[in-house]
Amino acid sequence: MRLKDSDNDINMKIKTVFKPLMLLAVLVVAVSCSKKLKPATVIIVDPVRHYYPVIQGDMMDIRYEIENTSRNPLFIQEIQTTCGCIIPQGELPIVVLPEKVGYVNLKFNTIKNTGYVYHVVYCYGNFQDTTCVELQFDTNVVPRADYVRDYEQLWHEQNANQKTVTDGMESQKGYYTD
Repeated sequence: MRLKDSDNDINMKIKTVFKPLMLLAVLVVAVSCSKKLKPATVIIVDPVRHYYPVIQGDMMDIRYEIENTSRNPLFIQEIQTTCGCIIPQGELPIVVLPEKVGYVNLKFNTIKNTGYVYHVVYCYGNFQDTTCVELQFDTNVVPRADYVRDYEQLWHEQNANQKTVTDGMESQKGYYTD
């Protein structure tokens, strides 16, 4: 099936108009997008925390507040922990818009710990003077008073009740600082 001459003319006109418009659009996008990520200044509320003792097997929700005090957005690209028992919650990257507040949410599983525990969480992003900030916390994990359970018993109990300990209300944070 052959196209008529009028169809060919229409196709040629579309191509002659469409190609320059596409080239212009690509040029505008390429010029307008800045690929360099500018550093952001932040204030971290209580980066070093000392939590009160927690019973072994309980889950602990930990939430760090990060205030972006700059005019540039903050992108936290990666979170690394010193123990596999600390699980970052939510999607990465964490984006905190300029002059807004964001949160780093963690879940600490106390099932494999007993006694004094100290952990550091490394957050990597476009921070002003460094690429990494440290969030620290410690606590004492105490076994239940009746008898010491083994790992398998604790795991079964944890899956049965899923009790979670949180930071608490603003006036009752559940931790203290230096």
